[in-house]
Parts: sequence; C-alpha cells; structure tokens
Amino acid sequence: MFPGDTADMDSLAVQGIEYHKEIPDSVLQRKVHLFRYRPTHVWIDELWYPTLDPTGVQYNDPLDALNGNYYLSKGTLGQHHIGIFPTLADGLKMQLQPNGYEGFYMTKDNLSLYQTLTPFTMLSYNGSLNKDYHLQAAHTQNIMPGWNLAFNYRLFSPEGVYTSSGTINNHLTATTNYFSPDSRLQAVAGVIWHKFRIEENGGLVNDSVFTENIQTNRAGIPVNLTGATGQQDLLLFGRVTFSLERQSDAYRHRDSLVVHKVNDSVTITDTIDIIDTIPLRSPHLLNLGVLGLELNNDSRKRAFIDSTHWLERSATLFWTNDAYPDHRWRNPLKVTLGIMPRSITADIEGDTLRLISLFNPFLRTELALLRGSLILEGQMLGNFYHENDPDHRFAATLYYPLDSARISHIAISAVAQRQCPDARMIHDALAFQNTALQPINTERYRLRFVFRDIIDLDFRSSHMNHNTWYEMDKSIVEGTNSLWLTQLSATLRLAAGPMHLDVQQHLQHSTDSVQMPVPLWASKNSFYADFHLFHRTLRVQAGIDVRYHTPFFASSYDPYTGLFLHQRTTLVGGYLWGDVFINLQVKRASIYVKAGHLNALWEDKPQYFLLPHYPGQSFGLYWGITWRFFD
Repeated sequence: MFPGDTADMDSLAVQGIEYHKEIPDSVLQRKVHLFRYRPTHVWIDELWYPTLDPTGVQYNDPLDALNGNYYLSKGTLGQHHIGIFPTLADGLKMQLQPNGYEGFYMTKDNLSLYQTLTPFTMLSYNGSLNKDYHLQAAHTQNIMPGWNLAFNYRLFSPEGVYTSSGTINNHLTATTNYFSPDSRLQAVAGVIWHKFRIEENGGLVNDSVFTENIQTNRAGIPVNLTGATGQQDLLLFGRVTFSLERQSDAYRHRDSLVVHKVNDSVTITDTIDIIDTIPLRSPHLLNLGVLGLELNNDSRKRAFIDSTHWLERSATLFWTNDAYPDHRWRNPLKVTLGIMPRSITADIEGDTLRLISLFNPFLRTELALLRGSLILEGQMLGNFYHENDPDHRFAATLYYPLDSARISHIAISAVAQRQCPDARMIHDALAFQNTALQPINTERYRLRFVFRDIIDLDFRSSHMNHNTWYEMDKSIVEGTNSLWLTQLSATLRLAAGPMHLDVQQHLQHSTDSVQMPVPLWASKNSFYADFHLFHRTLRVQAGIDVRYHTPFFASSYDPYTGLFLHQRTTLVGGYLWGDVFINLQVKRASIYVKAGHLNALWEDKPQYFLLPHYPGQSFGLYWGITWRFFD
C-alpha cells in the first residue's frame, strides 16, 4: 500500500450503482490480463481479465447526482462538482486546490495496465442531440513475452447550450510494463496528459429567465462570464520492483505407465509419463523480500482569472516481505515500509510556495487472522507550513470474508488524520487575510457489510476540527466548532428472472450545516430487464433510472477563480430525474440509447438547478457504441 492509499474495503468512495457484469468472454480469458498500477508485486497468473459487460449508459450519465458529477453549464460533460455524499480525509493529498475535473481525470490509481497474448483494441463513440460527443480509442499488445505497450485516448467535446459555452477535453495515457519470466523483475513506465479547455458561462445572470420560461432558446440566455478556465497537466512516472527471493517449481519424472485401450476389438497401446511437481519449500516470514523504486514528475498549469503552476517531483523507495504472491501460500504477516522524498513548487498569482521534504515515511502491515486480516497503516507527509510538524494519517481495518470467494464480507475501519488545507487556501489566507490556518483534524469510523451481489450496507461517522472553506466574498473561514457527519448508505440488488431492481439510498446528517452542507436523503434507483434474443446472439438491457435528493444549500461555483463557495440563500434539490435506456450487445459490439431527464418534457417551470445559477440539462437523447477487438 502506497502513500495516499487507503485500506482496501472494496472502495472508500461511493461509486453509485454498478450494473451486473458479464462473465468474461471465453475467447478473452487467458489472453488479456488486466491489473492496476499500485500492487507492489504481482504474479502474472493471478491477473484478472476484463469483462464484456454491455451496459454503457451508467458510464455516460449526464447527471450522476450521487457521486458528485454535476456538469455545470452544459449539463453533460464539463466542470465537476463536489459529491453530495462526501468522503472525508480519504488519504493524504497535498495539491494546489480541489480538482475540478475529477469526474474524468486519469491517475495512476485508475489506470489499466495489461499483459496480452493477443492484441486488444477498443473503440467508442458517444453523442447526443445537443451535439455533445465523446471519442475513445485504446489499444494494447505485447511486443515480446512479458513486455507490453498500451495507449488510451479520450476526447470530450460538448458544444454547449448557453451563450459562448463549449468544451474540448483531451486525455491521453501511454504505458509500458515488463514482467520477467519468473515475475521477479517487474517494471512500469508511462505518461498521462490532460488538456482542458472549458469556456464556462459563469451561471445565469437572472435565474428567472430560466425558471419562468421567459426565453425558451437557451442559446440566447445572458450569462455572467465566458472563457473562464483551462488546465493542462503532464505526469511522467515509472516504477520497478525486484524480488530478492527466487521462486521456481521443480519437476521430477516418477514413472511411465503403459495403457491399453480396447475399442471395437482394436487395442491401442499408449505410454503416459507421470510427472510430479516438487512442492516449494516452506516460505519464510522473514525473507529478503522485494525492493521497489518509483519516480514521478507532475506538472499542472491552470488558467482562471490568474495563472497558477504546480510542479511536484517525488521518489518512493519501499521494501516489502510479500515476496510470495503465488496463490499457494499466504504470508501471515505482510509488511511494506518506505520513504517518499518530494519537492513541490506552487506559483500562485506571481507568489511562490516551495516545499522540500526528504523522508515522508510510511508503513503498512497486514496480519492474517483465520480467514480475515487486520491491516494497520501509518504515513507522514511534509506540508507548506513546517516540516517539523508534518501531516499524518493512521488507519486500522479489520476485514473478515464470509465465503471462500471473499465476496461477502464484513469490514471495520478507523482513521485518524491531520492535514493542512490546499496550497491555494494557504496562499490566500496569508496574502489577503494575514492569517495562518490550522491543520484539519479528521477521525473516521466505518462499518461495512456486503452479502454477495445483493446487499451492501455502509455506515460511517466522521468527526472534524478546524474545517476550512471559502465564503461568497472569497474570504476564508475556519470553523471554530467541531462537527460530526453521520452517513448510512444502503444498496440492494434484486433479480427475478430477467428483471432487475437496483436501489441505492443515502441518509446523512451534519451537526453543522454551515461548515458541511449535505442533503438529508439521496436516492438512485434502476429497474431494468436483462435478457437474450436470437439464440443468445443478442443481449438486451432496457429500463429506467430515477434519482432524487432533498434540497440543501449546495456550494456555488465561481468561474473566475475555479473555487466552490459556501452560500446560504439558494436551495438546490427536491426534484426527480428520470431516464429511460436500452443497451444492446452483439458479440463484442455494445450499443446504447438513452433518453435523459424524461420528466423535463412536461415540467412547466423548470427548477432543476445543479448549483445556484447553473440549470441542469433539460430532456436529451444520448447514444453510443463501443467495439472491442481481441482475435
């Protein structure tokens, strides 16, 4: 587990409803292996295979109200907003300011790496009546055994609805990875490039123009600002690990048998060699382990009313005794420890913040307990204030599977974290208010129960001190009182023959709604049929999605600075969003059509704001096709 990671409880972030996934195609199995960047040491035979799940609509949702993917001004692809079900202190992350493009931002953690026996290609196109389109092209293949090359390019480009609004977002990843024949040497290198050009319109000048239907042509509705924001990011990274423990199976020839087979009075004689695998010697808990080195160079340039530049260089040196990833033996005590020297320079409005921290130690242990495990984590991270008082995070997770497949499980976790605000907030407090901000202290407690693919109950209770935020006048306020955020998420997936019902409900309460405004209740529900036609050559999914959340004082977005500001004048929420969709899969081609926000067709006075002054998209028709090739 690396710095910034959290104990694996499937995920500490709510991902919304995931549609049922298809069993991997038999042709694809054993030919395309997929894995993530983060594991310190993996065995090539244990990598998992991508699926051919035909459902594509949920990944092209024009309004994912639960996960925070509010798309401002265009209603589809554009600026990202904070989630209405927040996850607090989810890992130590020092950055310029909260990322406004998180909804489709590629990172090392969500990057897919491959090893293939056959080339694998994916092509995708998504469009709509509003002239929004999304293109994606991905290809991966091994140029020699153990050595893979891959790239993935995505283009988002909504034309925009209001005056002078439009978006062109480019995303490109290119990676290469190598596994030695015995998996002792593993290496990964790559580049992630993003270029965002979003001409945000700044919200409506007068909301009544929208709510009273004074002007039905949105393209003529006056707005506050155009050409507000853009960003360009470039991340170069590489990682190499080497196992100091040799692992190899030995074979011995035991005997030969002469077999006589009689078939229709014909006798066939054959000789069968019997070969035994000599078991590996019992692995040692105290072993030489695996050494690893990771290098990163991250450059981010943002253009709002001012210009900012973030440059971070870091190295991660680590050692782990998890040198036996082979499935036949489980290390009863896994230990990973290391340091992460880093250098950060943040140029904000002509002022420069610099940080050099040389150690930043981290430690992770996993103790096997019968079928379960106890995971302990600790991490230190230097901050812009003073290295002698670094940010820190300590976490403990108790994980217990309820079945051999480790699908049903119970997990309990506790996290204590201390972290300074983002660099932009630190700069603004010192430059404009001449005040020093206190670190934000957060304690989180979580209990999660998962039963197969049917029930997922997730209870969280979080305590915060010195929470910090921006007010509407751009001033920074530091909370004088602590707050508690209590949350319950319940997901239920039911199936009766071809009919499926997926229900996700969120209940939450904040003891201080000024510091932490959240809706009391949020709901996302999907009812659909999943069946096959024409001798199972065509798979069909058709159904409806309905979403709702209670009104709350959602943060307002300021396009001049790219900041989200707390406000107490405009309630957002209290309306339904209903979508109808159909997905089709023929062999390896998936096609979907979706009618989004269907209820907008009969609404007289629309009140569906995503944020204050940012109306959501009205009725829209969306479609797309994805085609995979791996023969």
